[in-house]
Amino acid sequence: MDTMKKPPKGSFWTKATTAQARDTGMAMVLICLLFAWIGGYRAMLPTAILVLLVNMISPGVYKPLARVWFGLSHVLGTVMSKVILSLAFFLVLTPMGLLRKALGKDSLHIACWKKGTESVFRVRDHTFTAADIEQPF
Repeated sequence: MDTMKKPPKGSFWTKATTAQARDTGMAMVLICLLFAWIGGYRAMLPTAILVLLVNMISPGVYKPLARVWFGLSHVLGTVMSKVILSLAFFLVLTPMGLLRKALGKDSLHIACWKKGTESVFRVRDHTFTAADIEQPF
């Protein structure tokens, strides 16, 4: 059974499947159990049992909560992927590029482009043979 069936594109705030409602109910049970175990709120154990029973009998009850839950996860996933990729770029790739530039590395041969007005493109006038294909590198 596919429990992660996605609603149609653009309607993540307006629709929730029964499987998503069931998953949301199970998440609520887990949250109640975590409050009881870590927080020491023993009153959450009967609440967790009640939430589990409702989830097993009628998971559709959690559809409104599933809309919000999956809608927020969609928004967070969209935003956080951009944030994480931006951080990776600025914290890893930018310093690496600046270090390579400080060490005098010029992998793209940009300095050659600025020397004169003639073309810097290499003429590749080569007829390929079977040996070139057998050992390309």
